[in-house]
Amino acid sequence: MSSPADFVFWPASARVHGFRGHVEAARAGGFTSLAIAPETYQDALESGLTPGDMKSMAADAGAPLRYLDSLTDWAPIRVPAECTPELRARFDISTDHSFRMCEKLGLTSILAVAGYDKGTVELPRLIDGFGRLCDRAKHHGYWIDLEFMPFWGMPNLSDAWAIVSGVNPSNAGILVDVWHFSKGAYELDLLKNLPGKHLAGMQIDDGPRRQVGHSLFDDTINHRKFPGEGEMDVVEIIRIVAAKGNLRHVGPEVFSLEADALSARDAGVKSAQTSRKVLAQAGVEVAAA
Repeated sequence: MSSPADFVFWPASARVHGFRGHVEAARAGGFTSLAIAPETYQDALESGLTPGDMKSMAADAGAPLRYLDSLTDWAPIRVPAECTPELRARFDISTDHSFRMCEKLGLTSILAVAGYDKGTVELPRLIDGFGRLCDRAKHHGYWIDLEFMPFWGMPNLSDAWAIVSGVNPSNAGILVDVWHFSKGAYELDLLKNLPGKHLAGMQIDDGPRRQVGHSLFDDTINHRKFPGEGEMDVVEIIRIVAAKGNLRHVGPEVFSLEADALSARDAGVKSAQTSRKVLAQAGVEVAAA
């Protein structure tokens, strides 16, 4: 029997509340770890917190900092054409700076995403860049999750798999975000056939099948739903990944205007309750705080 998965709070649903709010949300929801983004780290520093303060606050809440969200510098283009100032603050960061954050905060996992637009970077360059990132991360003992997103240069699971299989790293895999998977090519057969060693992490969320905003990007940052409250096949997708036997970390990532209206505590509670419900339906056990 596999061990309970780390229950990660990806702070999207508490994005308006800053680092202190992220910690409060993680504590309220009973999460067992917390992710932090570069802009959140910088804002916390400017508020007077030290990296040691951040580590202690998260650990005291029962959700130690473990995950960096995100890194795009593994590819030659960091930032896509369609990019908000907030997203630029997250993406336009060097690998050197990202690794310094990991060292100072005690992070052990990095989420790598595509900041380049479709058709702008050739596959061999992506394989080379991701391989170099994995090699550097391995030296530090870090795990790398590569996340595909349907609106930029790595839109589908097959695109991420072309890179990961081209490198075949021992310390990296593909993170499956339910929203991104569902809004892309929905490659269910490929998901069922991928080797479990490369499927260690998930972000869970939900949403309507139709586009409701002015673009797919607008939908992803403003119109997601909490797990089980939309029209996506959340439980089935979780079940498929979990059946591989290597799901080590899972947690909600709900960017939405609905979540923005909640207090930090309520965002954490609702994120946890909705996530635990669909995870239980999928037969996935998560760690207790």
